[in-house]
Amino acid sequence: MLNLIKQTYTVLTVSLLLLVSCTEDVDFGQANDFRITPVIEASLIFLNEPANQFIDNGIEIVALQDSVDITFFDNKFIEDNLVKASFIFETNNSIHRSFQVEVDFLDEFDQLVHGFSFRASASPNNTDVIEDHEETFEDETLVALKATRKMIFTLSVLPGIPIDENTLGTVQLISKGVFYLNIGEDI
Repeated sequence: MLNLIKQTYTVLTVSLLLLVSCTEDVDFGQANDFRITPVIEASLIFLNEPANQFIDNGIEIVALQDSVDITFFDNKFIEDNLVKASFIFETNNSIHRSFQVEVDFLDEFDQLVHGFSFRASASPNNTDVIEDHEETFEDETLVALKATRKMIFTLSVLPGIPIDENTLGTVQLISKGVFYLNIGEDI
């Protein structure tokens, strides 16, 4: 008799749980709204030059230049899904002269498609002067960025107290690119 009561109680409990439990229809259309929005960071350039690098045979050099070939935008997946990009630059200058950093973006025919510049302020007492600059690419500037195949970085010494072999300090340029992708329905 006790077993029969236990069995009846168990059946009633399970039945009650089934009647009270909630169910929801599955909406397979939600899969069409699926989006992935990864953010990719990549180092662009690192420059660390002591003041005496701006002297050649006793004569002050006006500018240093470097270039980077860009193959990132040759990829159709990147071309189709890149929705925004930011380039972040940090300068650290302990030289008593200001510098201008110019960044030029060239297409496959070496034609300028975009460019910008910013300053690294002079250090009055050879202590580190740290400054940041961010360049964001959206809409028309993003189209220009996607056409880029080469970046040219030019570091120019601005007028001021002359630099010689004994001038103290260094100028650093550190940069990274942050790329925002929006991958949707066609994955």
